[in-house]
Order: sequence, then C-alpha cells, then structure tokens
Amino acid sequence: MGHSTQLPIYGALAHYLRHIVSISSANTLEVEDVSFTNFAHLKISNPEHFSMTFKLSLWKVTLLISLYLTLFTNYSFWSKILSLQPLSESPVIGISFFLILVTVFNILLTLFSFKPIFKPIVIIILLCSASAAYFMDNYAIMIDKSMIRNIFATDVHEATDLFSYKLVMTLLLLGVVPAWLLYKTEINYQPFFKGLAAKGLVILISSAVLGGTLYSNYKELSFFGRNNREARHLINPINYIGSIKSIVAKDLRKRNYKLKPIEDDAQLVLSDVHAVNGIPRKPSLVILVLGETARAMNFSLNGYQRNTNPLLAKQDIINFSDVTSCGTATAVSVPCMFSKFTRDEFNFDKGREYENLFDVISHAGYKVLWRDNNTGCQHSCDRIAYEHMLDKLNPKFCETGNCVDEVLIDDLQHIVDASNTDTAPNEQLTKVNAVIESPRGDRVIILHKKGNHGPTYSKRYPAEFEKFTPVCKTNQLVSCSQEEIVNAYDNAILYTDFFLDKSINFLKKNSEQFDTAMVYISDHGESLGENNLYLHGLPYMIAPDYQKKVPFMLWLSKGYEKTHSINKDCVASKSATALSHDNLFSSILGMLSIETKVHDKQLDIFSSCKSTQIVKK
Repeated sequence: MGHSTQLPIYGALAHYLRHIVSISSANTLEVEDVSFTNFAHLKISNPEHFSMTFKLSLWKVTLLISLYLTLFTNYSFWSKILSLQPLSESPVIGISFFLILVTVFNILLTLFSFKPIFKPIVIIILLCSASAAYFMDNYAIMIDKSMIRNIFATDVHEATDLFSYKLVMTLLLLGVVPAWLLYKTEINYQPFFKGLAAKGLVILISSAVLGGTLYSNYKELSFFGRNNREARHLINPINYIGSIKSIVAKDLRKRNYKLKPIEDDAQLVLSDVHAVNGIPRKPSLVILVLGETARAMNFSLNGYQRNTNPLLAKQDIINFSDVTSCGTATAVSVPCMFSKFTRDEFNFDKGREYENLFDVISHAGYKVLWRDNNTGCQHSCDRIAYEHMLDKLNPKFCETGNCVDEVLIDDLQHIVDASNTDTAPNEQLTKVNAVIESPRGDRVIILHKKGNHGPTYSKRYPAEFEKFTPVCKTNQLVSCSQEEIVNAYDNAILYTDFFLDKSINFLKKNSEQFDTAMVYISDHGESLGENNLYLHGLPYMIAPDYQKKVPFMLWLSKGYEKTHSINKDCVASKSATALSHDNLFSSILGMLSIETKVHDKQLDIFSSCKSTQIVKK
C-alpha cells in the first residue's frame, strides 16, 4: 500500500488515541496527549519509582487491538484489496472492509474478554498473527486448512530453514511489542453482571456498525466477494484461527476412527514360473521415488531450455510431460496420490480412514519399505515398514540435521543383498526385517526425497552440483533476484537427475536377480517469483500451473517388461497424454500386476498395454 492510502487511516487512529488513552498514577508514565508526531506532553511523575503501566477500560483495549490487527497485521489483505479497488477510484470497498474487520475483531475479542483468559489468549493471537503476517507478506502465501496442515507437518529442520533476522524483527515489532504493551496494561474490569451488560452493549454497537456497512454496500461487497473468494485466506488472524478450529474439530471427531479396508481381494496375477518354459521367475524389485516440490517445467525432458536432465536423457525412460498434482502442498498431495480416491473425491477423513495403495500392495504379497528423507509420509506409511534417514546419522550425506537425498540409496544394496541371505544388515525394526526376509522376494521400496524443498534450495544439493550461478543462498527470497532463485532451484533439479540416474543404475546392477523398475513422481510444484508468488500451497483453484504441474517418469528393465507382460512402446505412446495423480493408484497396481476390485482400468496407464500372457497364480 502506498502512503496515499495509509496515512489518512493512521492519522485518524492517532487522533482517536489522543482521546481514549488515559494513563495516570503516582508511579507510572503520565500521558496527557498521545500523538505519533508530538511527544512534548509526556510527563513522568516521581521518576525514581517509574514503571510503565497503562490503565484502560476493557472496551478501549478490545477496540485498540481490533484496530491494530486490522491495520498492522493485514498488509497482504490490504494490498490485495487496494490493488483491485484503489481508494482513489472508489473508496467504498476499502472503507467497508476496514469497518468490517474492526467490528468483527471487536465482537470476537469482546466475546472472551474475561479477566482470567483475555490477556493470555490475545497475547498468543498477537504473536501468531505477527508470524502469519511475515510469511504472507514475504512469500505471498495464503493461509487455509491445507496450509495449516502443511505447517503442522513441518519438522524442526524445515523450520530452521525458514528462520531469519527479518522473521525475528517482524515477530518482535508486530508481536512482542504489542503483547508487552497489553501485558503492562491495567485493564479496568467491571463487576461481573455490569461487565456482561457492557460487553453486550459493545457487541450490539459493533454489530450495528457491521450490519449497516454490509446493508449499505451489499451490492459492491457481494460482487467483490464472489469474484475474489481467495481474499478471505488473507484476513489475519481469522484465516489461521478458522482453519485450526476446523482441523481440530474434525480430528477430534475422527480420532477413534476404525480403519476401513478398501477391498480384501488383492492378489498378484503372476505365476511363480514362466508359463513358456517353467523356469522360476525372478522376484520383482520396484523403486518408487517420491519427489518434493519439483515442477515439471524446469525439467529439460519437458522442453526446458536449460539442460537439467543430462543423465536421464541417456537412459531409456518414459517421460510423461503433462501431469497435474492432487494438491499444492505435501500434506494434501501425498495422502491423496496414494489413495483410491480422485482429487475431486478425496478429503482428509478418507485419507485417514481408508486403506491406501501400500495396504493393497501388501495384501497382494509384496513387502513394502518406506525410506524417508523428508518430513514423514503423512500417514501413508502407517502400516508398512518405515525408516527415516536422519536416524542413521550418515556423516557422508548428513550434517546439522540436513541430509542430501543420496542417503536414501547409499546403503540400499546392503538391504537387497541381505534379503538373499536372510540376514538383516543392522538393527532395524521388525517390519523392516520382514521386507528384507520376504519369502517370495517381491518388494516395493519408496524413496521420499527432500528434493527441491524451499526456500533454501541451495541446501538441497552438494556443492559440486552448483552449475547454474549465481544462486540465492538465503531464505529471504524477496531479497534475491529471480535469476538467483531459479539457478538454485535448477541446481536441485540437476541433483535429482543425478539421483534418479543413480537409482536406475542401481536397479540395472541388480537385474540379474530381480525384475526391476523405477517410478518417479513429485508431490507438487513451486512458484519461483512469477507474479510475485513464492513457494507453494496456494488454494488449488487459484494456484498457477507452476505449483500443480509435476514430473512423472518410468523406467523398466527388459526382464520386468517380459514378466509383467508390459508393451513399453504402447506405454510410451501415452507420454504426452494429460494425466494426474488420479492415475497413480491404479497405474501402480497395473504395473505390479495386482488384481483387485478397486483397480480402475480407465485410470491405469498400463491397462491397454498388457498382453494376456499373465497366468493367475
């Protein structure tokens, strides 16, 4: 917002403060006149015993806090409003929203303005609102239920990546200072019943102003609201309070849920011997690489001008170039992409209550292991073997709580070798040992990468992969040029190219004893400063394709093609077909030759590319 729109509002606030602030005490700071520009009338009585305390009636405190939240923690909201409807053209929308926010905040604050709880709750709100304001203002994010779930899923190492001097100063100035002023304020609470009457009067007056504003400007406000629904996700603190309330209420209702099997009929439709010559088939070894924050348009395999995939270009892979994610944040996309539900059908309740892809694969006889170098599996791996790479503390790839993705495959050969000798490579959980000692040997290993997780993209790759320079080395993306941001991001893509190439070569090395295959797909994309947007997590309907278009590729060994009767050329012919995370569930089942009622052939990219030579066991 420019000065032309800010100063009249702040001037009015200063004028109002001069009339409502009354501070007097023998041992306190005495204020006869409060002004942002004139402090000449500040007097300190008895300075030897000076302590700064304030005396205000309750209604003045709630109104001041409402004004503060409206004006100082909602820069992103006002920027959005005034960019669409400048005050110079029509002040109706701006003034109306100012009155709406102040009155709504005042009503809500008054509702719980009881002495034991008022200050603690408001202090928490002030601190949280300062934090929310920082991230909205600096990364152009919106806060909704999806973003809150993503925040809840953030671990301490990711949080450290977001820490900065600017964040500290924002929390101090917008959160700690007003919280301290409130703490030092001596609020004049009235007797209980008299106080209730006063609260009722405040709510009545605020409601009247709110109702009058809505009624007199209904046409303009309703039109604006219909065309800018996303703006509500910028109203601080209502955005995060409402989202947290909704999530907590839903989770409390569902905390005693009973897991619902999606079907119990899953079976592997491969014979243990090849029908032609009776030779025992090899066990299948499939690596599913789950990418993080990788967007399709920065892969040279998809036409990007930079060569970010020099190694994969030499591999015999199938690259699907038009793939859309289920969500714009990990907390949404990961459980969605591995559920039987499409994006339109999916919700968090279904994600938690129903079995997922890995349950079905396990029911069919595969042993499944999830190896994580990210923030966890978002409950997708709750019933399968799980390892987190930070637990291994591999000094070759890990330092100060951060591991580069090679840690996921560094000791993978030991697990594969141990599986053939029935000996665990180290002290692992029973579930992990079960994967290693699988009787049949068919197994799926998920490698969950940290990938391109921002904002510190430069931490996602070893120094030798810093090909594109200069790079952004800070989490303050707005302080870097877009070139520096993209360079750091592309270097992380270059490292992903190396990682996937190394994974394929690992599978090639083991193709004598296994029929091997690899699938790579990312959870969501990323904004790198386009249209002043950064990171990800925008509401799906308004998120740009940068946040929704993801890479998806496949590699199959010759043995895997033959054993699972896959016509690779047929699959490759679909490489330009529009696909989405909706296709993943049934396509993986088809690729693994698993038959079940929940398998949807319409969504399976392999269904029309398989011969009829497979014999049911």
